Amino acid sequence: MLTFSQLSELTGAVLEPANIQGSVEKCATLAFASTSDVSFCTDEAAYGAARTTKAVAVFVPENFAGWAGEAKVLARVKNPYEAIIKCAEILNKKEFTSSEVHSSAQISPNVLIPPGVKIGENCVLHSGVNLYPNVEIGSGTILHSGVVVGSRGFGFYECNGEQVAVPHFGGVVIGSNCEIGPNSVVAAGFLEPTRLGNFCKLDSFVQIGHNCIVGSNAIFCSQSGLAGSVIVEDDVTLAGGAQVAGHLTLGKGCIIAAKAGVTKSIKPGAKVAGFPAIPIEEWRRKVI
Repeated sequence: MLTFSQLSELTGAVLEPANIQGSVEKCATLAFASTSDVSFCTDEAAYGAARTTKAVAVFVPENFAGWAGEAKVLARVKNPYEAIIKCAEILNKKEFTSSEVHSSAQISPNVLIPPGVKIGENCVLHSGVNLYPNVEIGSGTILHSGVVVGSRGFGFYECNGEQVAVPHFGGVVIGSNCEIGPNSVVAAGFLEPTRLGNFCKLDSFVQIGHNCIVGSNAIFCSQSGLAGSVIVEDDVTLAGGAQVAGHLTLGKGCIIAAKAGVTKSIKPGAKVAGFPAIPIEEWRRKVI
């Protein structure tokens, strides 16, 4: 726990209102923050989300002119991203001493299972799987050779003119009866876990970026991928090589054709193709 005054001392934040009393228990993103959390807003693109957050305190840029939902205090700083990371190093960082592997799980040789991993019943992990701490795998899930789960997400922030790697504290939660093909990667979330729902099927060389939330029955064909913070609803299919930009939503049951590049959110049930991705019938008229 950190008090508001400790937040200010740690990050150099100017608090509004000044001298307010209170504390925070952990760091969270705007959408997932509770009334005991501190969150952050980096620029105008996030101002809309800031208006509905439940965070009790929010780090904002020095020139922030909006409002922050139910927050009791705004903490003005030069770099909100750097400030939240400093706090997360104290509030969100976990130390693990052991792992939990169900006795029915089939673990092949050369599988890395560090402390902080939970593996459910009847899971199968083939040789060469690498798991990182703070990873949970549901029952009946199969991980093929070369799968990596829980590695640091690909994120950097500028500090004193240098690109500094963002630590990712959220880990990964994979549902039951999933299958992840060879050499695929599911990256850890920043403050909350990256999630795969139940019955998801990933082919080889699939990338699931940090902070993604994937529903159940999703299918990812080989070399498809999601950038960070993508929401994928149930029953979505990505054909081979399809790629999705960050912070988008793929609606329930939509289909992304092979090699498509998705730059905008997709409505439920839609079928899209091409780059930038457009309705598939429109794409066919243009290319035939």
